[in-house]
Amino acid sequence: MDQELNPQTDQALNELAMLICQALENDGEMLVERQDGLLKTLVMSGHTWKSERTVMEEVERRVKDQCGESAMHRGGALTSLTSQMGVKLQSLARWESKSPSEGTPSKPANISSATDA
Repeated sequence: MDQELNPQTDQALNELAMLICQALENDGEMLVERQDGLLKTLVMSGHTWKSERTVMEEVERRVKDQCGESAMHRGGALTSLTSQMGVKLQSLARWESKSPSEGTPSKPANISSATDA
């Protein structure tokens, strides 16, 4: 990638690539279990808007580097997995960017804020 990544973002991208490699080889169960947390890490780090490449382009590049042969022979499956993950990432990013509506009053942070105690 052309830009410097923080270690947490780099690790999340590497873990996503590793999970996709495992899914391509035989077992996609870990991908389903872990992907949401890793995608949320990328959203919270701001990587989805700072990146010169899309997150899924970067993950796909890393998958090809990490598991070479199986990624090359299963290109359609790789594209499908990264596409599904990209949709989920966009959904998370949209959800995280929504602010509370103007008409909703704020709520107290804790019980002492809500009372005179």
